[in-house]
Amino acid sequence: MQAYNFLRVLVGGLLCLLYRVRVHGKENIPNSGGTILCANHLHMFDPVLMILSTRRQVQFMAKAEVFSWPIIGFLVRLAGAFPVKRGDADIRAVKHSLLILGKGGVLGIFPEGTRGKAGEVKAPFQGVTMLAERTQSLIVPAAIAGSYKFRQPLTIVFGQPVSVHSLCNEGEYDRGIATTRLMGIINELKETLA
Repeated sequence: MQAYNFLRVLVGGLLCLLYRVRVHGKENIPNSGGTILCANHLHMFDPVLMILSTRRQVQFMAKAEVFSWPIIGFLVRLAGAFPVKRGDADIRAVKHSLLILGKGGVLGIFPEGTRGKAGEVKAPFQGVTMLAERTQSLIVPAAIAGSYKFRQPLTIVFGQPVSVHSLCNEGEYDRGIATTRLMGIINELKETLA
């Protein structure tokens, strides 16, 4: 945790020097209990932006290739991220995610699975709703907006936490519908930043 906090201060300070960082709705992140922070994905610094928003430790899935990159791989490990093999059902990553949430931790997920261009929305994976369903964790939807250009505004807004079952009609839970509605909430939050 000490290494995580050191990295949070160091890289967070760098982010604030490079961009005009604004955080809204961080009071919507629960102080305890299994929580999934779920946002659109624009840039490799998006996880840092989410980490800056809460004093709770946030652990992220990161594509396995990142861990072999010089310096970045070291920092990603230091931040407590864990690898996921994209394009495949990575059972090890799923089990690790369930363990984090089962212990009342915070998991950061980008349901689109990869970075998209500003304004672009990719089809989401259903992993976030599956994890929330299996662990009864709350999901905190979030939207990130900004160009990641020097000294330009970079904003993240967190919405109200939701349970996965509240995303469907009562008695009619469907993972696909829940995922689509979750992305709808994220897109609505994005519109507030436009």
